[in-house]
Amino acid sequence: MRRWLGLVIAVAFGACTKEPPHSKTEVVVAAAASLRKVVPEIASSYEKAHPGTRITATFGASGELRQQVVAGAPIDVVAFAGAEPVDDLIGRGLADPGTRAVIATNTLVLIGPKGCPRVTFATLARVPAKDKVAIGDPRSVPAGQYAKAVLQRLNEWDALEPRLVFGSDVSAVLAYARHGEVAAAVVYKTELSGVADVDVLDELAPGLAPRAEVVVARVTGSRVKEDAAGFLRELEGAEARKVLDAYGFGPP
Repeated sequence: MRRWLGLVIAVAFGACTKEPPHSKTEVVVAAAASLRKVVPEIASSYEKAHPGTRITATFGASGELRQQVVAGAPIDVVAFAGAEPVDDLIGRGLADPGTRAVIATNTLVLIGPKGCPRVTFATLARVPAKDKVAIGDPRSVPAGQYAKAVLQRLNEWDALEPRLVFGSDVSAVLAYARHGEVAAAVVYKTELSGVADVDVLDELAPGLAPRAEVVVARVTGSRVKEDAAGFLRELEGAEARKVLDAYGFGPP
């Protein structure tokens, strides 16, 4: 809600401020926290090629950002870490199905503070009872939904649930592990780009959870539909693919 209010205030302030004759067109992108390093790079490249357009990004849990669109926040493009929140917007008539695209995939990993005891997804319940395990909040964070699905399939969920700490987004889950506040955490592999102060304990085997996809679409209520469509094409293009590859995202 604070992010939404910030967007509303920013837009209202802009509307009340006298703009120069050749002001830029703003495209507001709501993106999953796991894209917080990727989207700014892609946006910067796009702005250089399109000097009349400014890309403004807001980051957070995909489920929370979906709620902002539902509530009428001034958002033009969504880039979420799962299909469900995008498909929900499409079902509500709030996102254009013709613009829906999967631009990348991701992988879950189990991490812990440096030097922590070695455990795997299948043995996570063996973590000492006094210790906590962090995952994204399954109510709003796709990474948390995937993690819950994995733990349920491995029959670990019931034993672990009382000891779980829910992060507001995947970056918050990573922070729990980096600060040593939990014994283990489940994050996307891409979160570890440039991070050296955690250990990777286990990587999720294929088939244990729904495929983690990065899904984009244009919001039907966008006031800059053509510009939003242009940035969506950029997200699906070859240059964006290079950036996604560099941060460890898999192909769509």
